[in-house]
Amino acid sequence: MIFFAIICVMGSSRSTRLSFSGDGPNNSGPPITPVRDEALQKGIVINGLPIMVKEPSYSTVDIDNLDWYYEDCVIGGPGSFVVPIKNREQFKEAIRTKLLLEVAGRTPEHRVVPVAEKEPRISCTIGEEIWQDRWGPN
Repeated sequence: MIFFAIICVMGSSRSTRLSFSGDGPNNSGPPITPVRDEALQKGIVINGLPIMVKEPSYSTVDIDNLDWYYEDCVIGGPGSFVVPIKNREQFKEAIRTKLLLEVAGRTPEHRVVPVAEKEPRISCTIGEEIWQDRWGPN
């Protein structure tokens, strides 16, 4: 999973946003939820851009419904959102939309329920579980 941070400055207020982009779940390093929760405690908003343009394969750590994983396990904070990319033609527009929403401090029409308000639809350690099942401990 790749991430980058965007610092948004609007008027006299300043907010920090982390943007996670990737084509699969976390599969190495610390589990995603404690890291996400620590960032949220510091007031950081986390948005996501799941890239879902290939079929899940045994040789990689891909999962169906990567957008659900991002919604339930990765993003968080006031106004957080996910912009999934489900085919290559959407890539440019999805990145543009996500950046515009972040800079403008807006949320998309389809509002995602914050993770703390519901049980995850997919295990938040699914990437680590698949990795260990196929190749042993990291």
